[in-house]
Amino acid sequence: MSSAIIMDGREVSAHLRPELRHRVEQLKHDHNLTPALTAILVGDDPASRQYVRNKQRMAEELGCASRTTRIQPNEASTASMLALIEELNRDPARTGILLQIPIPEHVDHFRLFDAIAPLKDVDAVGATSVSGFYRGQWGTFIPCTPRGILTLLGYYKVPVDGARAVVIGRSDIAGKPTAIILGGRLRNATVTWCHRHTRDLVEICRTADILVPCVGADTGQPYLITGDMVKPGACVIDVGVRRVGAGKFVGDVDFDAVKEVAGWITPNPGGTGPMTVVGLMQNLIDAARYQLGLERATYTT
Repeated sequence: MSSAIIMDGREVSAHLRPELRHRVEQLKHDHNLTPALTAILVGDDPASRQYVRNKQRMAEELGCASRTTRIQPNEASTASMLALIEELNRDPARTGILLQIPIPEHVDHFRLFDAIAPLKDVDAVGATSVSGFYRGQWGTFIPCTPRGILTLLGYYKVPVDGARAVVIGRSDIAGKPTAIILGGRLRNATVTWCHRHTRDLVEICRTADILVPCVGADTGQPYLITGDMVKPGACVIDVGVRRVGAGKFVGDVDFDAVKEVAGWITPNPGGTGPMTVVGLMQNLIDAARYQLGLERATYTT
């Protein structure tokens, strides 16, 4: 069997960038509105810092405004962060708000999620956004990582309707919404949703036509997903990311081994990471459009 098709997020990002730039220029020219993102970053999580840097870089490339508000963990409280979010909600120049996770356990992140104005909720974590994709509809926004995954699946023409999908992980911005969206009316896969309490994970993974690990944590082994866990010809989308050294990040999947078994595979880095940033930029553009009374933007993929 030949090696898998590499689902290159950088390639897809480059394909979409002119369309994204056109959408931004359109908003500026026709409506005198610049999409403007504020990211709230608590603490010094390496993966979060990397994501925020990538987000700022792409926002600048597209002509969007981008600002990061950094908070020390010992200064973060539910009340103080609710006040910050409310201030951003009232500012018409800040069209998108992103609360970067993880945040400290003593802060009620669900209250913060729901406090973000629904038309500025570019990470799709508030109740209004969740109700849309929970009901099998797009709603206002879907989270950036699942949106990027859908774009990858479409660009590389991976069959999803009726496929058996296995999603590992249950974070509010990756595993949980990915499982709901793939299994809902937007994509119609048959989904098994796994997490740290799942029994027989290896056997479950071997049934997957589409395997999406979203763990990104040290499991005591070099990689969570190894070549013997993958069904021949399956699509493997590696979402998890963790730091293993200074400036070095790896995913959940043993790429070199799995690419010899799978039909499609994302590199990590370079797969879902760039597509998550693309998804955020698409959501930021949509947020500006919604606040003008316009519909969601469309793209060629």
